[in-house]
Amino acid sequence: MHVKWTKSAIPVLVGIACMVAPAGTAFANCPSAPILHGLTSSFEGCTPNAQAFFWGHGRAVQRLLANEANGATAGPAGHDSGRLANFADLIFIDGPNGGAANGSYLGNTDGGNTGSDGCFLNAALVDTNCPNTGSGSGTCCGGAADFGVVDYAIGGQLPADPNQAVMAAVSVDFNQFFQQHVLDQAGVVAGQVCQSGTQDGNICNFDGDGGCGKLSIVTCQPIPKPQITASSLVAGGANITVGVGPFDVANAIFDDCVVADSRQVNCPRNLYAGRVIVFTHGGCTSSTAASLPRVAFTMPATLPAAVAPIPQNWLILSREDANLNGVLDAGEDGTNGGVVNQRLDPYFITGGSAGSTTVFVPAVAGATDCIFLGTAIGLDDNRKFVNPPTNTIVGELVLSPFVSVNTNPIKAGSGTPVSDQVIELRASKTQGKGNVDWTTGVELTTAGFNVIGAKKGGAGEVKINANLIAAKEGTTGKGASYTLSFDAGQLKGSSAVYVEVVKNDGSKERFGPVSF
Repeated sequence: MHVKWTKSAIPVLVGIACMVAPAGTAFANCPSAPILHGLTSSFEGCTPNAQAFFWGHGRAVQRLLANEANGATAGPAGHDSGRLANFADLIFIDGPNGGAANGSYLGNTDGGNTGSDGCFLNAALVDTNCPNTGSGSGTCCGGAADFGVVDYAIGGQLPADPNQAVMAAVSVDFNQFFQQHVLDQAGVVAGQVCQSGTQDGNICNFDGDGGCGKLSIVTCQPIPKPQITASSLVAGGANITVGVGPFDVANAIFDDCVVADSRQVNCPRNLYAGRVIVFTHGGCTSSTAASLPRVAFTMPATLPAAVAPIPQNWLILSREDANLNGVLDAGEDGTNGGVVNQRLDPYFITGGSAGSTTVFVPAVAGATDCIFLGTAIGLDDNRKFVNPPTNTIVGELVLSPFVSVNTNPIKAGSGTPVSDQVIELRASKTQGKGNVDWTTGVELTTAGFNVIGAKKGGAGEVKINANLIAAKEGTTGKGASYTLSFDAGQLKGSSAVYVEVVKNDGSKERFGPVSF
């Protein structure tokens, strides 16, 4: 849907960020007025616990924070939102469809606020498509400034399934008339007609394309959980086949390249890089997964005294990372089939269709812990220089704010998945019926399962299934999902349930409990 803006609508559609900016804000990282991301569309379905990240296209350094003492210089932390991440930081505000409680948000970025890293004003666009200059001076529309593209990603964690993350992202060109980043149709070409009928490519005239907004809703879409489908021991570790489901790129990610006034120099943007396999460390039991963070980075409440690393909850898995520390150490670049490029090479599943990849998990000498795999959405792997003209700092691949998790532990000391565990367990009861759902990560020695009801205070228990529930995979090394439905009366007063794994040798192990 397209809309023709009127002058009375400007404060609502474009200037909303101005109205909610906190009083007394110090624009420490920009030498002049802030650059605002005046979204004219809303993000929907992004959960009540959303976080966001915005950055100058190609110039994010998501893992570092700078102090405001850097002033207008980029510093090694990049042109990005720094520690700003959530509703309290005003990185977004309530959207039109029930606000945060309903997962509805409006982007509200401000590259000038204290807490953001670097300054977008340092990356002025050299735009040869400006009709008023044509010389690539970086100004247009009668001398109005023209700055580069801003990207914005938002995501959350489903309350009903803590292992399932969602996300959406937009990439927005600078609107020179409004002097803000706006989803618009400035520079519309023949065949792309604004509601007003304008199609003359006029990016400067308020009554032309620069004032023609785009109100398409951008919906947060599920990030598929990684599934372990096979594993085998190899020299130095294990090869693990990881399958991932589809990701709805078309509805989750919007790039205004087709209508951007600077499309000749800023497009294509390659915003979506693919689904990225990430990992984190933890104990070697399935119960560990419940305490793992689902957010990719933890943003501190205050700025550091100097440049400092952000706690990275999830690291990019790479065949080159021999010690599983997420850092390119000496001698690792180009190892195990990697490319010599001064960075760890990620495992990508490109496109949006279901796919798989085989990852190498090294056996780390002396390691007694485990790792857990997750899926993040990789964005903007363009790696432009953060600090032109010195060109010493390069932007990095951006990860979605939240990660979808596979809760099967993998031994860091051998690279092999811990087998025959229940990694997800849920119970529900409605209208006289009960349901228990569980998922296994890797079945190698599993004969079947029992579901055990437990009464409060240890007053007794009851086996709900009459016969052993047969394992679907058993010895294949794959995981499976199960559901047991029954009359609620079979619980006989039980308020919680366990799932009992019965091994081929007759041994048993319980997982849970979970309450109804």
